[in-house]
Amino acid sequence: MTATKAGVRLNKNSFTPLYHQIEQGLRKQIEQGDLVPGQAISERELSENLGVSRMTARQALRALRDEGLIYTERGRGNFVAEPKMNVHTRQLLGFSEDMRRRGLTPSSRVLSLRRFRPEGGVVERLDLADKEEVFEIIRLRLADRVPMAYETCLLPVKLCPDLKKSDIERGSLYQLIEDVYGIRLSQADEVLEASVATKTEAGNLSIKPGTPVLVVQRTVYAEDGTPIEFVRSVYRGDRYQATIQLKRR
Repeated sequence: MTATKAGVRLNKNSFTPLYHQIEQGLRKQIEQGDLVPGQAISERELSENLGVSRMTARQALRALRDEGLIYTERGRGNFVAEPKMNVHTRQLLGFSEDMRRRGLTPSSRVLSLRRFRPEGGVVERLDLADKEEVFEIIRLRLADRVPMAYETCLLPVKLCPDLKKSDIERGSLYQLIEDVYGIRLSQADEVLEASVATKTEAGNLSIKPGTPVLVVQRTVYAEDGTPIEFVRSVYRGDRYQATIQLKRR
């Protein structure tokens, strides 16, 4: 147990509630690396070491769990969670580019590649002509061999008619589009939503069905405004968070 009196200091004369002081102290230990992923935090030991009620300790742990800093396993207790990767929404990067910038090694498993004639919303998103076909690429995205995202990507066949599975497996799809097919990518629209993992998504991401996930739907445009790609990425909720910077003026 690491959340000792030395690690969390309480001021019982403060107007700040005790549970919030405990929460702040534990958060600091997690952020500084004094508490590492997978390490246990006992509610009972927190209560005994800090001289507070079990209810107070439970409130602090609940707040940390709501933030995704810890997780609970039934019958085993509370544990420090793996740090989440921040999904920045202001720069157009592919998964591989993003992971390399973080110092991680990206890789992909192409689960399927097919071409078909879509209907409905996809036709509108990609501004497709009547009976126009798209490639559907389903990939599992990994960082340092850990599953991070389950991705379904749609590309108009006319933009990359000779696309092969081996091309996709070699590296960044965005780099392939720009370097091989000469299409300069400019911007993207994204929609983020909270969801829960389906059985298929969970099986590929090594999580349980019904686990919270972050779903990002992105439409990518070329410099001339032509829609190039529509992709739906399902990120593990325990490894990702999104940050959006807002300015009043």
